[in-house]
Amino acid sequence: MDITHTGTWSFDAGIAEKFDYIARREIPDYEHILALCIDFARTNHPHYGARIIDIGSATGYTLELLHNAGFTHIYGVDNSIHMIERSRVQKNLIHSSVFPKEHGPFELAFANWTLHFIDERENYMRDIYDSLTNQGVLILTDKMTSDSATHERYHEFKRQNGVTQEEINRKAAAIEGVLTTKPVEWYVETLQGIGFRQVDIVHTNLGFATLISRK
Repeated sequence: MDITHTGTWSFDAGIAEKFDYIARREIPDYEHILALCIDFARTNHPHYGARIIDIGSATGYTLELLHNAGFTHIYGVDNSIHMIERSRVQKNLIHSSVFPKEHGPFELAFANWTLHFIDERENYMRDIYDSLTNQGVLILTDKMTSDSATHERYHEFKRQNGVTQEEINRKAAAIEGVLTTKPVEWYVETLQGIGFRQVDIVHTNLGFATLISRK
């Protein structure tokens, strides 16, 4: 499938340097979603020996939270070498644009704010499914297709966090065709079609949704 990327956005050295600042300013409920992930891991894997992978691990904040919580078998994958170089946790990092199935199986996979950058999204999700253990879980968060009113409320959220309208316009142009959205219903139907026995929408806000999918 060919998708024309009209935007110029990339996770280069400049973005990697200020990624954490950008994430907190521009992602609704950023800390809340990560806390949800860590709490889920603790509750469902109290032995702390579970193999967990963070997809789109960026500068390693989620990996750091997992490490601090006591998990010892944690992996991160990112297709940006600049993100990998700045990661807080350097152990078990994988630089790849495809899912690293050879490092599985995993009991838990996180894919927060990542899949909406992947063209062959369904194939990537299938690779995740195939690399999970029986009863394995995928927690994913993406920006979903939403109406103009929700989109405007999201821009207002950014403005309240100090993002100027000029920055909003520039970012929108830069990510056009690079970040692509799909309806939340597409995610539910696709995940179920891949084979996940249960898919629950556990959080939504300003056009973003978090789903927990159980194999």
